[in-house]
This record gives sequence, structure tokens and C-alpha cells, in this order.
Amino acid sequence: MNQHVNNVTYIGWVLESMPQEVLDTHELEMITLDYRRECNKDDIVESLTSLLSEPSDSSAVENGAFPSNGNATSTNGAATIRSPGSLSSNNRGFEFLHMLRLAESGFEINRGRTEWRRKLAR
Repeated sequence: MNQHVNNVTYIGWVLESMPQEVLDTHELEMITLDYRRECNKDDIVESLTSLLSEPSDSSAVENGAFPSNGNATSTNGAATIRSPGSLSSNNRGFEFLHMLRLAESGFEINRGRTEWRRKLAR
């Protein structure tokens, strides 16, 4: 109707920048989103993800963080896992910070936080 993006779309964009290893071994436990600005269907959006806390050693995920002023120091896309298999031996989860911003202007659209828990063995 008004050419604005639906709120569910923002969730998908946030999850697109999650490390694949986390998606493979963990499930989303909690998501909190803070909507800061509307986005139109034709806007190009950057999805940034930064590790807030992790269950094991501090070298498991390598990615820059973004400060409260909204200037991201990480690259567009997912945090990268340094050591494959580093997530397999711990049952505690991860916490990530997320930011969506307009590619052209850099204006912040959305800021969020996710918590992930280990998937249960089936």
C-alpha cells in the first residue's frame, strides 16, 4: 500500500547476516528489535552482525562491533567463524547485535539483539 517494508522482512534481513555455523548448530531463542526508521521496498539495505557474547573462547568468531553512534566497523554480512567445530562442544548459546542501515545514506533502520541456544539432539 504505502511502499514500506513489512516488519517481518526486517527479521529476515537480520538473520541473513548470521554465521552459517551458528544457524546449523543453534536455534533462535530470543530476538529484540528496535525500529528507528522506515524503509521502502526499493531501498538497498546493509545487514550487519556483531558477536556480543559467546559460550567458549573469545577467538571463535571474528567480526567488528558497531558503536552506539551507528557507525559500523564491521563489513556487510555475516560474522566469520575462525576455527571450524569450535561451537560443537559447548551447550551455552551466543548473543549477537544487529544493525540494518540504508546502503546509500548509512541511516540506521533497525537495531537488534538475538540469543541463540544449542539445538537439542534428535
